[in-house]
Amino acid sequence: MDSKDIERRVRFMRRVAIFQESSDDLLARIAESLTEMEVSEGQNIVLKGELGDSMYIIHDGRVKVHDGDYIFSVLKTGDVFGKYYLIDQQERSATVTALAHTFLLRFNQDEFHRITQHENTIFKGILKTLVRRLRDMNVIEEQLAAQNTEILQQKNILEKQKQELTDLNATKDKFFSIIAHDLRSPISTLISLSEVLHTDMDLLEPQQQSDILESLHDLSKNYLRLLDNLLQWARVQSGRMVPEPAAFDLAGMILEVVNFYRPYALDKQIRLVELNIAPATVFADINMMRLVLRNLVSNAIKFTQPGGEIHVTMINKTDWAEVIVQDNGLGMTAEVLEGLFHLDKTHSTPGTAGEKGTGLGLHLCKEFVELNNGLIKVESQSGFGSVFNFTIPKSR
Repeated sequence: MDSKDIERRVRFMRRVAIFQESSDDLLARIAESLTEMEVSEGQNIVLKGELGDSMYIIHDGRVKVHDGDYIFSVLKTGDVFGKYYLIDQQERSATVTALAHTFLLRFNQDEFHRITQHENTIFKGILKTLVRRLRDMNVIEEQLAAQNTEILQQKNILEKQKQELTDLNATKDKFFSIIAHDLRSPISTLISLSEVLHTDMDLLEPQQQSDILESLHDLSKNYLRLLDNLLQWARVQSGRMVPEPAAFDLAGMILEVVNFYRPYALDKQIRLVELNIAPATVFADINMMRLVLRNLVSNAIKFTQPGGEIHVTMINKTDWAEVIVQDNGLGMTAEVLEGLFHLDKTHSTPGTAGEKGTGLGLHLCKEFVELNNGLIKVESQSGFGSVFNFTIPKSR
């Protein structure tokens, strides 16, 4: 090899990190010992499991260090790979493959020991390069950790969206079920009863006429309650119902609802009692809270046998107030209790006097209480009645 080729190699090696502190004389000796290699794209340079006896300097090109499809790193011109210390022969832990047409300079282990046995600049350069690579690996590890965190966040978002889609499908199915059955059935009955009055009025006894008119009246009230719940629920689902919180007296609202339902309770021979009702200012949407209490009291009347009792109790705390509706009626099984506030699991159960329902009322109660920053809970046992309680905050 002539002096010009050696000088050319020395100039190149000056740009290689592990040789930057070495003398020109040492680099010239190393340059003479280097073997040039040329590999094509896709060609393996070293294989996993081979014994390591050489160091390779990339003169021009790119290679990947990998294990199968997993890539550890991509090296380019000026990078070095192989057994840095070249002290012993160990199996390689990865394969190196050319990513493009690549030119290499190969440094044999025996030549490495012969030339560098009294020189420490090469080892200092190797240590510095290793430290730099460890630092780069730490940076990559931090980037991967950040990417994993982002992937986990995206996964959580997708899971949430999946659950929301499931809930929307349940909402849609429930909506169609109500339209197909719960709305159609009372309308059909109304039509049948009104048709009887229209065609056979003269043939009916006064008591029969009175019974039909009373049935029409009850059906109309139930139908109106159903429509009201359905419309309120639809507004909540579409996001168009936003709470309008304001301060109001909870005791006044409770007494209003209890007095409204007292005639219905008396009609079923049920004692409706209010306990511990005292003035207390709370902060919520009064119309939503009124609907919640009306649904709970109405349900209690529906599922309590004649001669039973319903207690509406108020508990006044520093930051919130609690309303409890307790009955000694039919109660619920554990299975019914578990799916009570889940729209896809709810079902309508006839009351003690055959009263109809849709299963929407309690779902609305949960929506309205939570929209007003409260909590709703229920305890029940089949045959021993139910206890519903919900909280209302006292401040914004």
